Amino acid sequence: MLDDRCDRDRPFMQQCLALAAQAAGQTAPNPLVGAVVVKAGQVIGRGYHPGAGQPHAEVFALGEAGEAAQGATLYVNLEPCNHTGRTPLHRGDSSGGHPASGRRHDRS
Repeated sequence: MLDDRCDRDRPFMQQCLALAAQAAGQTAPNPLVGAVVVKAGQVIGRGYHPGAGQPHAEVFALGEAGEAAQGATLYVNLEPCNHTGRTPLHRGDSSGGHPASGRRHDRS
């Protein structure tokens, strides 16, 4: 069951990595982060973190998806930030969806 889920998630995580790479050399001291919002197997929002002090990848992706993000899955190649620093706090649960990060979870 975990293998099936990984096979389903892999292309979306690869899209996150490709989006993140668009900001290579521009995000220090922050990491490269990409995000994709998926609903019913279709990408409905994309985003990446363009640089320190700018909105995070998930903000752009959820903004592009708009109301359609309700009940969708948010893929992010790095776990979403949950603290307030230079940018305001945002929460993956605001869309009523399911966050998925690039971190491996051992679930069956």
